[in-house]
Amino acid sequence: MQEKKTYKLLIAGDVLPSGNNIKLFEDGDMEKIFGKQVSRLFFDADFSIINLEGALTDSVDMRQKVDPILKAPIATINGIKNLGVSAVALANNHVTDYLDKGYTDTIRTIENAGIQHVGSGYNKEEVRTHLSLSLGSRRICIYNVSETFFNVPGRDSAGCNLYDEWLVLNEIADLKKTHDYLIVIYHGGAEKFPYPTPLVRQRFHRMADCGADFISAQHTHCIGCEEKYKGAYLLYGQGNFLFSRMKNPMTKEGLITVLEFSEQETRPSGITHHLIRVNEQDVVQYDENQDLSFFYERSREIQDEDAIYAKYHYYAYHNPIVKNRYLIACRGGGFMNKILMRFFPSYYKNKCLDRYNRQQLLRLIIAHEGERYSEDYSACLHYMLNKSS
Repeated sequence: MQEKKTYKLLIAGDVLPSGNNIKLFEDGDMEKIFGKQVSRLFFDADFSIINLEGALTDSVDMRQKVDPILKAPIATINGIKNLGVSAVALANNHVTDYLDKGYTDTIRTIENAGIQHVGSGYNKEEVRTHLSLSLGSRRICIYNVSETFFNVPGRDSAGCNLYDEWLVLNEIADLKKTHDYLIVIYHGGAEKFPYPTPLVRQRFHRMADCGADFISAQHTHCIGCEEKYKGAYLLYGQGNFLFSRMKNPMTKEGLITVLEFSEQETRPSGITHHLIRVNEQDVVQYDENQDLSFFYERSREIQDEDAIYAKYHYYAYHNPIVKNRYLIACRGGGFMNKILMRFFPSYYKNKCLDRYNRQQLLRLIIAHEGERYSEDYSACLHYMLNKSS
């Protein structure tokens, strides 16, 4: 039998069955969900991976957190399976939303469907950081990592592979020694911001310095921009694949990325982006025009770092989540508080500090412990400081 001359590896963004498409997923009707052209892309791929942005469970026991808490019925795996997905990335901020029961249901459902998974584990010792696969004679690694949200693995609780710089960079360097091509799927970045934040760009550069050949950012829920850096390809924002619960027009489009390898080369002979959109019926449509001029224009802009920093600070200040959740939660002090603390210290200690409700405390914790919230919060404060000067 003649060996193939080219191999295709497909990467798509965030997916979670919801709304009008739940029944279609349960029925496994992939062409109604994804359309013929997108289904053909998956059929033609030798390996495909998507990000599963939530738990597949019927459990009702939820995590306490400030973000949306997401799941889909177990039966919706039928649509994902019938699409021909090879693997799902699970290093994200929603896979443990329904605690260990929801996580266990998710893993069993995926594995029973014959689909691989990467990026998470039942505890911190069992986190699966990467997948290895062969395309012809070529050895490829897919490494999956997330920013810190409410997804920290414990000694006896499920969680994700989190970006600890020393650990991640050393593991990437070691994995590159035994693989021809190394792909990183990174879950992080500012939501609905189509440029890399300073933290994300720095991390992408460092991972590329240590051997990553291709890095894609998911989680931002919008198409971002690209950068070529020291031979590596960096995609800052792949956008959603099918995440219809969000209503912003930016979140209704995404890129399906196909890396094509010829048998003679270890690096891709081509990297192709396919523009897709989600319509009002919550199903995917292949964009017939494939006009990515906006994507390439943004990609030219990121070379002006000062301009991108200014855009990011403006974004953070005008982001209602940052202002309404974190600034309000952190607000203290004030003239009356100073008087109460001075003349009625016992009352202030026992009563005033109790005014923080559970949600405010969770917001303060994640703003301190999660780098995404911390970076957004800091950018917002810098914008306010510059405005006041």
